[in-house]
Amino acid sequence: MGKFCTSCGTTLDEGANTFQSTESAQISTEQPEAAKTEQKIPKTMNGARNKPSTDRASDDASQHSPMGAGKFIIEYIRQSLTVLKNPKQMLPTVVLGLVWLVLALLGSFGINPLPVRILSFLTFAQGGMFGGVLGAAGGILGKVVIAAFLNAAIVPLFQKKAPFSGIVGGIKDFFGGLAVKSITAVAPLLGGVGVSLLLYAFMNNTQSLQNSMVGIIAFVMLLQNLGRQGGFLWGLAFSAANSLSKGRTPSYVGVTRCISGMTLGFALGVTLSTMGLRWCVWLGALLLIAALIFVIVSKGKKEVAAA
Repeated sequence: MGKFCTSCGTTLDEGANTFQSTESAQISTEQPEAAKTEQKIPKTMNGARNKPSTDRASDDASQHSPMGAGKFIIEYIRQSLTVLKNPKQMLPTVVLGLVWLVLALLGSFGINPLPVRILSFLTFAQGGMFGGVLGAAGGILGKVVIAAFLNAAIVPLFQKKAPFSGIVGGIKDFFGGLAVKSITAVAPLLGGVGVSLLLYAFMNNTQSLQNSMVGIIAFVMLLQNLGRQGGFLWGLAFSAANSLSKGRTPSYVGVTRCISGMTLGFALGVTLSTMGLRWCVWLGALLLIAALIFVIVSKGKKEVAAA
């Protein structure tokens, strides 16, 4: 998969780790200008800093300026398709597809013993089988999430790496993101919860416990993203915020709160399914409206303070 800056979500060239975010540049306002300039120079993989030059700075500005959400998704899909060059990395997805096929055939013949039901639950096999066209579309998205999780769990083992190494740090960042001390901090948190509830209802159209595995896996993957502070979700969050704010890069803390809210939202969605309550759609919409109200109120307070 492609690499994305953990500060603003833009696509990184091979050999780069990150570059300075707007927020971190603002935090170090008391440092000399020379130090600020050096902090903004991208580091290479071995930690060495590239020498600044006018031409290179111009190229970096054009290549690493935050892109819109649509352009980001297209770029991510383009980079993701490079996995086709290595068929071994597709093996877990192929096996999962065969399992879905076998479970569907068993279900069509009325063969549904306990082991089949358990395997169906663990693999989200019934996702997309109900709810018409919309339910099918949500089920496909849910199956993509399941396949991505399986690849993230198995492929690193062949590379002698630990899968989900960021989970522990993600738990810490998750609780840190839930701590809000101002009205401005509430909006991204509520917005994240609302988005996740709607996504969960879309992928699990019946909002049933049988298909709740997609919410559990999404919860785990979000914790991993919080711990690693990078990857698709971070890039998408920065790109979407950049599109909505007309080019203004969002703060790192704001994105952390939003992803923490999304993590909480999937946990809440699974809890509602466990209780047999199909509240995800209207509750998610209500929280998004509340987040918008908090944004308007906080913006009004800033304008009054500035006046």
